[in-house]
Amino acid sequence: MGIGSYRHLVTLAHPAVVLDPPTWYCAVQPAATQVMDGLAAFFIRGRYHPGIGLETQIQFEGRTFQVQSVTDIDEKHVEIQVMAVEVVGRGTTPA
Repeated sequence: MGIGSYRHLVTLAHPAVVLDPPTWYCAVQPAATQVMDGLAAFFIRGRYHPGIGLETQIQFEGRTFQVQSVTDIDEKHVEIQVMAVEVVGRGTTPA
């Protein structure tokens, strides 16, 4: 996937770490066949960011995603793929 494919600018939040930079360009795609505990899963892929881990939340267009897994593609610290689920408040549904 080329750098031009990373067209979504998201904000990263972590409860214990100040992320530098706090924003990240990536590609956000629904994982249509993946459902985790009844929530839709998303694949998010972008250049390697050392601060992204399992406690990281990704904010995109008013939505919040919780990271479920992080894969360092080819373990070269060049590109990562994240699987995340949308955080939905009680009594609401994702847009």
